[in-house]
Amino acid sequence: MTLSQTIESYIQGGHRGTTHSMGDEFSIIDNPSFAILPNHPYRSPLIVAVYCRGGRGTGRINAKTFDLEAGGFFIVLSGQITEMVDISPDFEATYILMSEEFTSSLTIGNSFNLRNVVTESPYTQLSADARRALEDYISMCCNTIATEQNPHRLEILRLLTHAFFLGMGYFLHSAKSENDDRGTRLTDDFLRLVEENYREHRDLKFYAERMALTPKYISTTIKQASGQSATEWIERYVMLDAVTLLTSTDLTIKEIAYTLNFPSPSFFGKYFARIEGISPAKYRERYERR
Repeated sequence: MTLSQTIESYIQGGHRGTTHSMGDEFSIIDNPSFAILPNHPYRSPLIVAVYCRGGRGTGRINAKTFDLEAGGFFIVLSGQITEMVDISPDFEATYILMSEEFTSSLTIGNSFNLRNVVTESPYTQLSADARRALEDYISMCCNTIATEQNPHRLEILRLLTHAFFLGMGYFLHSAKSENDDRGTRLTDDFLRLVEENYREHRDLKFYAERMALTPKYISTTIKQASGQSATEWIERYVMLDAVTLLTSTDLTIKEIAYTLNFPSPSFFGKYFARIEGISPAKYRERYERR
């Protein structure tokens, strides 16, 4: 699905905000109304940056919850499972949407790339200096797109974005280090590992071995740091993906079971029902009746 097709499927008819687009590579939209149901997870095919300019919002990326408020900057990577939880009536935001092709050229030096920085810090509350830098970047991008006679607009957008994220990396890393402690670091490392492996591995022992720690230590530390046990986090990732596949695709229950690496549809059904309280088929039926 192209960027323009994805935007078309996301945005409600009748209110599209102010849009500045450069083909299927890059788009900036002010205050769109998205046709995404609250508490309905979906897998983003784009890289989406959200700059909250007013009001409040709550969202999840791969089961981790983030609260947005004025001055907040929130980035969703393509392939991540995203969920809108709540948005206040006065919520205002600018959305920057980028294709994978556009961002693939944004590697900077040997120590920085967009995916690494964003995985570390998907949300940050920007300082006044960082907000000005972001607003200047957005303004320059919009002006570049508006200059239709310039044949180098796309390359200019890449250079602007390249420079912006190189500078923004400093703010993102700084925001993270202010709240860093061993429990938080271990939890972040564990969740990144789960995000990469939950379809193949649902056993805590696998993650403990990869982290060279005991299952008991990991579970105790993560429970203290996050309020949920390590096993509960693994289950959240599996269930979030299962619900996304049930509500956002036409895959059969059998196909979903094998996509998530369950040994059989029956085993998947029992796993799903134990956590959700109903079967996958009943969950899909209930969603389709909404």
